[in-house]
Amino acid sequence: MARHTPSRLYPPVWVMLTLSTLATLTLGVGLAIFHYQQQSKVILSTGETLFTHISQQIEQDLLRLYQPPIQALNLLALSDLTATTSLQQRLLHLPKLAQVLEDNPQLNSLYHGWPNGDYLMLRPLRNAPLRTRFDAPPQAMWMVWNIQRSGGTAEAVYVFLDPQLQVLAQRITINDGYDPRQRLWYTNAINSGAQIITTPYIFFSTSEFGTTLARPAAGGGVFGADLTLGQLSHTLANLQITEHSQLLLYDPEGTVIAYHDVGRILNVAQGTALRLKRFNELGSTLLAGLAEDGFRQERTARLQMEGQRWTLSQSRIDLSGLPETYLAILVPEQELLAEAYRIRRHSVWITLIASLVFLPAAWIGSIRLLQQRR
Repeated sequence: MARHTPSRLYPPVWVMLTLSTLATLTLGVGLAIFHYQQQSKVILSTGETLFTHISQQIEQDLLRLYQPPIQALNLLALSDLTATTSLQQRLLHLPKLAQVLEDNPQLNSLYHGWPNGDYLMLRPLRNAPLRTRFDAPPQAMWMVWNIQRSGGTAEAVYVFLDPQLQVLAQRITINDGYDPRQRLWYTNAINSGAQIITTPYIFFSTSEFGTTLARPAAGGGVFGADLTLGQLSHTLANLQITEHSQLLLYDPEGTVIAYHDVGRILNVAQGTALRLKRFNELGSTLLAGLAEDGFRQERTARLQMEGQRWTLSQSRIDLSGLPETYLAILVPEQELLAEAYRIRRHSVWITLIASLVFLPAAWIGSIRLLQQRR
């Protein structure tokens, strides 16, 4: 006679079902968390690679911005323009100056200052507001500002030219005492004996911001060029990683030379001199807090600021011959890890749906197995 195994040796059905349900849910949630953690690591690592790529992109843009006008000034320094003594002689040299300005649209103007205080500047009138500012004829595409000194007096003349550099109008303008020999770009270039680049500032005549490149001329005096920096801000805007990312370029003193929101760079408060802001003046408590650690930081870090975590990269753009410049990139981790959050959320839902689909089959199978064993 066969032995009959008492049914009390087997766990109750509800216990088996509960254990299998918990095991399935635990496995699913565990896999979701594991995938989230791995995805987060990959995204954060990719973020650091992306920061490096942005830094390299900015370096390339700075080289493209500065190198061509630097090379052009090196050639102009050998020009015999320095030997001219009258406006008519100087007008003959305009084609090569205009060519430099056409080849370098980032240049606001090109000029030369003589040791005796004479001055010649060529400026392209690229838009209607500029023509209006200088009361130029509608067809004018170029403007010459010439200052000539003789017998202790200085005569200043505006000459307006068409696209072919033919004179449209000429008028004597008010001499406001401008003397190139008293300007920093002139004195710094003479004292250094080499090419110099000034710190960024606001150009008085056009209210654009940029920097001045200058170098001594072989025949005496100094050649200079005003280089606008507005395009760098558009580059940062195009490189913005997420909606609320912060990207800015600044000098060692914290003066911002490029920001993804270019309209916030200029200090236009009534009663104050027009100037570039420091990055703790941009109206961002995030950047103001960052400035407390110093402007010359180089680091990659994760910070808790403004109630959330940020991934931060601060690095120096170190290019030979160019001004010392720093790049700061800040990205909210919530936005940077949005894809990881999405994968985690989808993994949990997939686990729940799979449980709803497969657990009933597991329950039925468990019940039948227990019935067979009994």
